[in-house]
Amino acid sequence: MKLSIAGGCGDFGRSCFFVSGDQHAYIVDCGTSTDGLDRVPDLTADEIRRAEYLFLTHSHRDHTGAVEYAEETGFTGPVIMSAQTYRQLSYKPKNAVIMDSTAPEAELLPGFFFRWGRTGHCCGAVWYAITCEGKTAFFSGDYREGDPFYRNDPVRDLTADIAVIDAAYPTEETGEAMRERCLAKAEALLATGRPLLLPVPRFGRGLSMAAALYERCGGRYPLRMDGRLYREWRTFARRKYFVKPSVWDVPVEAVTLWDGAGFDGPGAYFLTDAQLSHAESRQLIDRSPEASLLLTGSVHGYGRAESYAKSGRAETVLWPNHMTYGEMKALAAANQFAAAVPFHDPSRQPEHYIYEF
Repeated sequence: MKLSIAGGCGDFGRSCFFVSGDQHAYIVDCGTSTDGLDRVPDLTADEIRRAEYLFLTHSHRDHTGAVEYAEETGFTGPVIMSAQTYRQLSYKPKNAVIMDSTAPEAELLPGFFFRWGRTGHCCGAVWYAITCEGKTAFFSGDYREGDPFYRNDPVRDLTADIAVIDAAYPTEETGEAMRERCLAKAEALLATGRPLLLPVPRFGRGLSMAAALYERCGGRYPLRMDGRLYREWRTFARRKYFVKPSVWDVPVEAVTLWDGAGFDGPGAYFLTDAQLSHAESRQLIDRSPEASLLLTGSVHGYGRAESYAKSGRAETVLWPNHMTYGEMKALAAANQFAAAVPFHDPSRQPEHYIYEF
């Protein structure tokens, strides 16, 4: 079998991996770049047409933004994903196959089967262990153990011939330490009595941060969400499958709906525009000098988040919804992986772009 990196390693997003053997071929994720150029994966038309299946780990566009491109280029097979991933996608694949949460193992063809589990990154995010032609490849997707909101199925004692593992943060520290630093900064800003604006994606860390802030501050500060994130909160604060039981101790009413038009006193305000791409978001910031602005995710090439960070208007403290490089090595050590390939860190180039396994 052969693994070809079509994006995602030493790259800005664009996660995509092509696996081929003598009889079968498949793709895992098919994303566009996050550098503002919307680059598609380095897949040839022949590779796209040869692939029998496309597995999606979750809905974020750096993993799914090129699915429509793949179909336009000739991919006709099933696109495999969780039900929540399908719900979140803006482009719905023509041949979507929704996995059954009661059956985390499935056989596609004789000798071609897979297992999956929850990654803790967002609702619907999963990892895969795919066995084909006697070889197993593991794909972590965006993986996070210990998240305050999302459930994770830890990967332990798994045997694979190759493993592609999230290592987004080039540090040896733990996610717990990163989370503590982010929460401490948010609490300090809230303690000033000023509104705190937190731009976040619709699907991902926003719900985790709200639950953690409530637990940390004991409800001392109001938590407000714009309409899109508020609907996610109301939908998932009591859902059992992707959400941790500890979240059920947080009153649903601890979070209130915010119209996004202005600030009504102190508190944390969650805005679903992580990169500040929308003019309305920037107008809100520019006319509200009294509000603190905290960026908690990677700054990409689209939007204006980077300009606010460079000007000093925003502070940046990363919230860990991926793994650090140190955690990636620990996960590899907890399993039997013949080879491990870190991905998601644009500063770390892979040793190879094609791996035989």
